[in-house]
Amino acid sequence: MEKSKIETYLGFCVRARKIAFGVDEVEKQRKGVFLLISDGSLSENSFKIMLKAQEKLACPLLQTEAETLGALLHKPAVKAVAIKDKHLAEAIVSVANGEPQFKLYSGGTN
Repeated sequence: MEKSKIETYLGFCVRARKIAFGVDEVEKQRKGVFLLISDGSLSENSFKIMLKAQEKLACPLLQTEAETLGALLHKPAVKAVAIKDKHLAEAIVSVANGEPQFKLYSGGTN
């Protein structure tokens, strides 16, 4: 099975150590975050933390379908990440715009 481009870009982020795993780590970030990604199975309270982080860091929030993020990262327990590389974040957003399982959060009920 061929890897998707987003899976490849996320792999680059992991190898370059330009990614923070989990809601707690995302919440700790102060600057240098260019994209937040949350899984569709993220709890309501955790999603509120991601929204606050999005507002604080002024970066886009990408939502995936349930269980997609963990599968892409080969880490099933991961439900939220912060991408800390500008070019990889832009590449992920540009590819995600064409794929139905990803959507940019724009507020309200998305």
